[in-house]
Amino acid sequence: MEILEIDGKLIIDGFEFYGQIEQNKFCSQCKSNLVYYDDFDTYFCPNCNSWTESKCSDPHCKYCPNRPEQPLFTK
Repeated sequence: MEILEIDGKLIIDGFEFYGQIEQNKFCSQCKSNLVYYDDFDTYFCPNCNSWTESKCSDPHCKYCPNRPEQPLFTK
């Protein structure tokens, strides 16, 4: 897996988005560094390709309703 961090953007295996690698937060499953995903205001593990938190139940939330099943979704 190739991860690049350039000018506030991350590129993970060609998938580009706004976020950053967290140096002090780690996946509970594989212990990889977590990544913060700006568009969805939450963290995920790029190695496991899974979110660290469930979607919230707020019907007016601007982040959760549009969040894909997996962070590194493919087209």
